[in-house]
Amino acid sequence: MKKLSGKESRFVRNTSHVISSEIVHEAKGNSSTTAMENLEGIRMGTTVMKGKMYIHNSWSFHQLRSFIEYRAREAGIPVIVIDPHNTSRECPNCHAITRKNRSERSRFRCISCGLNGEADLIASLNIRNRAAVKQPIVAGCYF
Repeated sequence: MKKLSGKESRFVRNTSHVISSEIVHEAKGNSSTTAMENLEGIRMGTTVMKGKMYIHNSWSFHQLRSFIEYRAREAGIPVIVIDPHNTSRECPNCHAITRKNRSERSRFRCISCGLNGEADLIASLNIRNRAAVKQPIVAGCYF
C-alpha cells in the first residue's frame, strides 16, 4: 500500500508539468501570449452520475493553470485568463450565441452563418479572439 500511495497524484502532477512545459515552449517559440479559460468553479455547474464522481473530481485544472503561469512568468510570456462563458456556443465568424450551435457534444454548426467544425477548435478560436481583445495597448516609441 505504501508503494502505491500517491502514485496517481504523482502521475497527474508529472503530466501537468509536461503539458505546461510544452505550452510555454510553443508560446516562446512563436513569441506569443498564452490564453486560457478561468475554470474556477467548473465542477459546480455540472452534474455527474454517482459512479463517475471520482473521475469528475480528479480533473487538475488549477494545478495545470498554476504550472503554466509560473513557467510562463519565468519565460517572460504573458498569460491571459478569460471568462469561459459561451466559448463553445459562440460562432467566431458572426458571433451568434445559442445552444442550437452545439446540437452534438463534439460538433459545432452555427445556425446563423453555417460555420461547421469541431467544437473544441471553435472554442479555442473564441478563446484566442477574446484574449486578443483583452491585450493591453502598449505605446511604441516614435522618433
